[in-house]
Amino acid sequence: MGVDQKTLKALSVSLRDLRAVPDGTIPPKTIAALAEIARPGMRLRIDLEASAAIGVPLVTLAAPQSGAQLFANLTKRQRQVAELIVEGRSNRQIADILGISLGTVKDHVHAILQRLELPSRTAVIAAARA
Repeated sequence: MGVDQKTLKALSVSLRDLRAVPDGTIPPKTIAALAEIARPGMRLRIDLEASAAIGVPLVTLAAPQSGAQLFANLTKRQRQVAELIVEGRSNRQIADILGISLGTVKDHVHAILQRLELPSRTAVIAAARA
């Protein structure tokens, strides 16, 4: 994915500002610069710990993914559960549909959230529909 000049400038300013702050806090002007390049579904991550370890800033910028791409790294069963989450099904409904226990559904939901790095079922639905 190519990065436009506006995005490169905002990242450059942000990284410079982050390097200048010894305690790892993010200055408000850095947040403002990043907010200017934010787009729905775009994921920007600045890994400060990895940056310190390798000696250069580590920034990842990921474009929005389709539902199929989003769920590509899930197991077959996790994909089934994720698709039912996107349909708005409850854990009990998912268990009944797939013929598995409620506890197993909860385990799958937890694994899905971790693997997708999303905070909630609502975030899974939003990401799949983006």
